[in-house]
Amino acid sequence: MNKQRAIIMLTLSMSLAIAGCSTEKKDAASGSSAQPTVVRTTIVKNTPLHTAYDLSGTLQAYEERTLAFQNGGIVAGAEVTTGTLVQKGAIIARLDDADYRLQVAQATASIQEALAGIDNAQANLQAAASAIQSADAGITSARANVSKASKGARAQEKQQAQITVDKAQSAYNKARTDSERTQKLFEAGAATASDNENARLNATAALQNLEQAKASLSLLLEGATAEEHQSVQASFQDAIAGKTKALAASEQAEASQKQARANYEKALVAKDQAELALSRTRLTSPVNGVILDKIVNTGDLVASGQAVYRIGSTDRLKVLLPVPDSEIKDWKKGQQVKVALYDETRHGMVSNIYPSTSTDTGRVNVEIIIANPQRDWLPGQIIKAAHQVTDKNGILVPAEAVINTGSKPFIFKDIQGKAVRTPVELGNQVVDNQLQIVSGLREGERIVIKGAESLFDGNAIQSEEGGRP
Repeated sequence: MNKQRAIIMLTLSMSLAIAGCSTEKKDAASGSSAQPTVVRTTIVKNTPLHTAYDLSGTLQAYEERTLAFQNGGIVAGAEVTTGTLVQKGAIIARLDDADYRLQVAQATASIQEALAGIDNAQANLQAAASAIQSADAGITSARANVSKASKGARAQEKQQAQITVDKAQSAYNKARTDSERTQKLFEAGAATASDNENARLNATAALQNLEQAKASLSLLLEGATAEEHQSVQASFQDAIAGKTKALAASEQAEASQKQARANYEKALVAKDQAELALSRTRLTSPVNGVILDKIVNTGDLVASGQAVYRIGSTDRLKVLLPVPDSEIKDWKKGQQVKVALYDETRHGMVSNIYPSTSTDTGRVNVEIIIANPQRDWLPGQIIKAAHQVTDKNGILVPAEAVINTGSKPFIFKDIQGKAVRTPVELGNQVVDNQLQIVSGLREGERIVIKGAESLFDGNAIQSEEGGRP
């Protein structure tokens, strides 16, 4: 407690000594002036009470990865240098891809060849289907001929043939009678030789027609001969064999088509593999980060899996703070920690407290995670840190707002444009050059935080709200 009081007094004496002396020398009777004094003010708020720790640590990438090509080859490009910020997906190295492009071209040609095989098999399949249809028609015709040869002529056909014979017989009988009568008339000189010859020819023709009709009738009555039976059976067997051949051709065409499709699918897979291998000749960043180490150079021969770069993710950073073992009880996972880099402060969060104390330093490492969305903080930079050790809130005001003339410290409130001197009581907390006020102020009141050293009680002031200076 005495140490804290000493710090407060030292802070006040350094920042306000001049202000205190000048205030005492001024005449309180001149409490107001014609022109308002321009000052900076702010609204009093309750804020977390922190304890300042003189802790520091070196920023590290939240996550580090070693990057490597999945294929081997000669490095065609690796120009990204150590310390370079890279975006996720950016190409950072390349392999010579000539062989991989050739593999893609060969796979593409195999696809075209397989498609041609599918078309050829389809044409053969259609030709086989046509051959099967033709063979079926031949079988039908041959089967009809066999049936006809086996059954013989139908009754109607036989009857019709008999009628033809009867008509031919009647025609012959008439022609023969006419020929005999004309012969007698010719011998008697009553008919010419021409009439006689014509009558004889008509009789001969009628006889031929009769013989043909009788022969047809005889064939119908006797049925097909053994040779004819054998011929139609041979034709039928030929038709059956033709269909069998056509079916075999169809099966072969189907098998060829399946094989062609299999070749096509295989060619597609080969092309996908070739394109995948080609894509792997480009090494890309898996995260938004910074290059921590470059291991190979352009022209190097690398094997699959050989380290090329080491990269760190910098969307978030981490830092290890060496906390004294005696104070580690004040640190908890999930607590917020204020960290500062130069003039910029951010809030980190305790993500891990290491389970052992260093035998060399007597300190425990506390891991802090810090958001870095702009990636403007970099690994290797040194930050300072403080953290909140209590859940209590209080009023903190800039040290220069508090005036101490040797008696009780006071501040100036801004009440309706007038500077109102108000005594305050200081607490034991000092946070970033801010003093804790335990009495005399309430949340929501407006106070002067810059220009208070030139004010008297009751001075007219022109307020310029600007937060902490």
